[in-house]
Amino acid sequence: MLNLFVLAGAAGFVSATAALWVQGRQMIDQRIFAGLVAVAVTVILFSVIAWVAAVVVTVAPLSLTWLFVATLALLFAIRLYRELRSLPALDNP
Repeated sequence: MLNLFVLAGAAGFVSATAALWVQGRQMIDQRIFAGLVAVAVTVILFSVIAWVAAVVVTVAPLSLTWLFVATLALLFAIRLYRELRSLPALDNP
């Protein structure tokens, strides 16, 4: 089960790398860049929180733990996407 969280963290790292590479080549819209970064950060954060929750699951019920982790990840992703989408565009002279 913990290997799944490591895999999710690696997927977030790949998404962040792709976002930075594509943004550096100026090939995508700012909304897509914001989406890629939001996915990357959320997946990495989710994997860390879920890993901690897997350790704590001996104390709390499993369904309650997963509900809490999924809710936090969704709220964080929505907030991060909105913040990144509203950044001012860079003007290249």
